[in-house]
Amino acid sequence: MTSPMFEKIALVGIGLIGSSLARVIRREGLARHVAISTRSAATLARAEELGLGDSYTTDAREAVRDADLVIVSVPVGSSGAVAEEIAPALKPGAILTDVGSTKASVIAQMQPYV
Repeated sequence: MTSPMFEKIALVGIGLIGSSLARVIRREGLARHVAISTRSAATLARAEELGLGDSYTTDAREAVRDADLVIVSVPVGSSGAVAEEIAPALKPGAILTDVGSTKASVIAQMQPYV
């Protein structure tokens, strides 16, 4: 068995795309720990029920703390607010990416914070 590519992956947003990523990360053993964050307690409870991660929180800063890879999976218009929230907790050298279908607006929103 090979070792995981990442110690910790944080998924911020666990809708259709985030949950699909969580399943692949788990199936392929890409991380020792998968942290899941979403604003809705009901959505978070469902993610836990489905076993999508190892830890679950409505606090995105908590989820990203010590993560090697952070995947933001929120509506594009929320990217800036999420970046502002998580920036202080990002591990130096962490990879930060998003699943938005547009890049210019996401970069413009996130760049001031990270």
